[in-house]
Amino acid sequence: MKKIFTILFILLIASFGVLAQSLQLQTSTGTVIPNGGTVSKMVALNDTTIDVEVDLLAKNISSTQVTVKVKRTSKVLASPQSSHFCFSGGCFGDTTNTSPTQAVIAAGATDNTFSAHITPNNGKGSAIVCYKFYNTRNLNDTVSVYIQTEIWPAGVENLAENQAIMGNAYPNPASTSFSTEYSGNITGSAKLVVQNLIGIKVREEVLSGTNGKSSVDVSGLPDGIYLYSLEVDGKMISTKKLVVKH
Repeated sequence: MKKIFTILFILLIASFGVLAQSLQLQTSTGTVIPNGGTVSKMVALNDTTIDVEVDLLAKNISSTQVTVKVKRTSKVLASPQSSHFCFSGGCFGDTTNTSPTQAVIAAGATDNTFSAHITPNNGKGSAIVCYKFYNTRNLNDTVSVYIQTEIWPAGVENLAENQAIMGNAYPNPASTSFSTEYSGNITGSAKLVVQNLIGIKVREEVLSGTNGKSSVDVSGLPDGIYLYSLEVDGKMISTKKLVVKH
């Protein structure tokens, strides 16, 4: 009997080691970001060729040193925007998803080398990009963040009247359906599009008029994180995060 309890105790301790999370993300001012949380930045640019940058801190909250890499797991950008990120001494373009570099973070220490960038390329609209930080010695030890940007030309006094915009989903998380409002200068063919994190469209609703409300049935979708977008004439204008949980 003692042997059985000893084995169970060892397995319990080992499971804590596997499940323990060593990484925590913070904003540049030190605010803790929940795992899977969203950091939003809305900017009006006089020069829409300048990068929009979001800086994050990665903290080792464990009692041992960890080696960390970053992977961009999904992105939805308004055309012709592009994204890149910098981490631990290198910057990586729109086609590189995993950082070739890595950061060694001591117990209790913080790494400040990560920054996410959206380049407007003379474009406007929203983008949402997900990054995952992971412990190279334990691939289950991860923390993720969504970077969401809204980029519009400077001097727009009333965004709702001058640009096509989309509201927040409610409820969110959604179990059977969600609704969102849209408004603004919608002159072409418009749709509300839901896609999964690998870019596959799973729901589409045709929109009519310059403003209104649309509801989307998600009862048949698996639990998880999705992105919903306002699409006008085939271009993604605004994109936000949706959680489906039954």
